[in-house]
Amino acid sequence: MAKGSRRLVLGFLLLLLLYATFLRSNIASLHLGKLQLPHWSDNLIPTGRSDGTNVDDVELTRFLLRRLVPGKARRELSQNGISCIADPESDLCVTTDAVRISTATSSSPATVYLTAGQQLRPGFNPFVLRPYPRKTDSFAMQRTAPVHLLAAHSKPPPCDSTHPFPAILFSTGGFAGNFFHDVNDVLIPLFLTAGHLRSRAQLLVADFEPWWTQKYRRVLLHLSSAASLAVASSPSTPVEPKVHCFPAAVVGLKYHGSLLCNTSDSPGGVSTLDFRRFLHDALGLKGERAAGAMRPVLVLISRRRSRALLNEDGVVALAKKVGFEVEVTAPARMSSVGEFAGVVNGCGVLMGVHGAGLTNMVFLPAGAVVVQVVPWGLDWAAAEYYARPARRMGLHYVEYHAAVEESTLYDKYPKDNPVLVDPWSINRQGYNVSRPIYTDGQNLTLDLARFRETLSQALQLLPRPTRPW
Repeated sequence: MAKGSRRLVLGFLLLLLLYATFLRSNIASLHLGKLQLPHWSDNLIPTGRSDGTNVDDVELTRFLLRRLVPGKARRELSQNGISCIADPESDLCVTTDAVRISTATSSSPATVYLTAGQQLRPGFNPFVLRPYPRKTDSFAMQRTAPVHLLAAHSKPPPCDSTHPFPAILFSTGGFAGNFFHDVNDVLIPLFLTAGHLRSRAQLLVADFEPWWTQKYRRVLLHLSSAASLAVASSPSTPVEPKVHCFPAAVVGLKYHGSLLCNTSDSPGGVSTLDFRRFLHDALGLKGERAAGAMRPVLVLISRRRSRALLNEDGVVALAKKVGFEVEVTAPARMSSVGEFAGVVNGCGVLMGVHGAGLTNMVFLPAGAVVVQVVPWGLDWAAAEYYARPARRMGLHYVEYHAAVEESTLYDKYPKDNPVLVDPWSINRQGYNVSRPIYTDGQNLTLDLARFRETLSQALQLLPRPTRPW
């Protein structure tokens, strides 16, 4: 082959290589499954096509919203402009077209007017849902205000406030206020619903409580394009009668399970680890792994009302003998999320009796250890709510099962009572039966000789300290 021809072929191959590299880099920046969409500038406003808005930007927003509904529901969304799906614990409606949302008043609920011709299923106009993912729990639903979706209304109310990004309408009713439920029922579902939009959303809060939103303000605004939250309803604070107008909306939240982000469920490719990274980023926590230390810090979640350690002082002394620096934390200290998140993020071990305080494991550095003390009769709950989630978050997990003799239940019931000999028979009767006994009705006195093994195991799982040569 002549030199000129070889140069031409080499040049052509180089051009192909450069093109492939450029194409791959652009695809990587849109790798939706790993939440790597770039942040969007404020001048890209998806309010329509006649006001100078970037058409591709509008279609990308609609594409991202469609990811919240699978299969047939996605086709319904394309055909009707709205799709509502019912999961075991949550209802969710997604519309990719314009809506007007009126705030609740003393005489009427918050109402979503579908103003772009969206069609609800026959017999479901209006469609009523409660946007909190605990619909099988009647008590939680009593604390969650209904939201009405209304199609083909002849005279929808005029807009008082127009927003450039889609609304995410969710409730902080239900069991919000308990830290486990704050994370499990609101923050993780909100992340699943709005996180893949990468701040292209306006959060609209039903059952608004100022103290709650202030507590989680940094996390909430990390999901929003706006500098403030909008309020749809409140049980305790007067809400200004107002009509908010949006180019699209999501009413309700995705829910995958206990402290769970399931990568195979909508919106797809989002893991529990992704939520943990998001939370650390929102609160400015360190991303490093747990550091080796000569005496690593163990944070002990102290309980007072139920499932308390009656020999807590002995447990603390034992942990120090094993090799830990111990920091005992009472519930009052956990009221400041940002401050306590920093404490947990700097420790090697988070320890506590089964309960909401263990949810603080979301703040632990990678490679840290969760130690759960499992009271009598609570094996299933301990595994479901903390053991499995801890492992999904890339944390080490150790548990100590209290023997029946270590529980105050041992002195309350005859030794042949099912409460002591067959806890599962009690749990099968439902939470209303088991809760007063196992959740609210016992405290523990740990066998320190046996518990030493658990603490030693936790210490061995931590990185070894680096020694100066």
